[in-house]
Amino acid sequence: MLDKDDECPNLAGPKANKGCPYKDSDNDGLLDKDDDCPNTPGPKTNKGCPVIEQAVIEVLKTAFDNLEFETAKDVIFESSKPSLNELAEVLKKKTTWKLEISGHTDNVGDDNANLVLSKKRAEALKAYLISQGVEEARLITKYFGETKPIATNDTPEGRQKNRRVEMKIVFE
Repeated sequence: MLDKDDECPNLAGPKANKGCPYKDSDNDGLLDKDDDCPNTPGPKTNKGCPVIEQAVIEVLKTAFDNLEFETAKDVIFESSKPSLNELAEVLKKKTTWKLEISGHTDNVGDDNANLVLSKKRAEALKAYLISQGVEEARLITKYFGETKPIATNDTPEGRQKNRRVEMKIVFE
């Protein structure tokens, strides 16, 4: 590769990477190009991402299963808070982890009102976790209103399943 075309003329690297050597930003032994979590170390067997322990999976599942809001509001029930507190404790210990919070609704009512409600609920959960000591920068909120149902909206049971705030651990 000619120096004029080489982005790293003083370092050897493949043409496929514009003449620069491949990096391993998190020093986990997996090159960034092959690493699903290039900024967070994890084993090669998990594509370079940390392995989430079963106990943490249970905390997350319990927080999701127990999360309830007042009807048509963004007020979290008191009965939901103990499991959210456990989740906050996990997040405070796992400082490189982020939590993606996604709000959803059923299809009853106005589309725009449902979108706003899904946003308010995701933001309410974020605010609660911040109040428990989780750094705001580690909480990502998304909201979808009624656009991503997981069940039919033709039955009360289906609508109940669609009214949810999902939580997912994410890594960079």
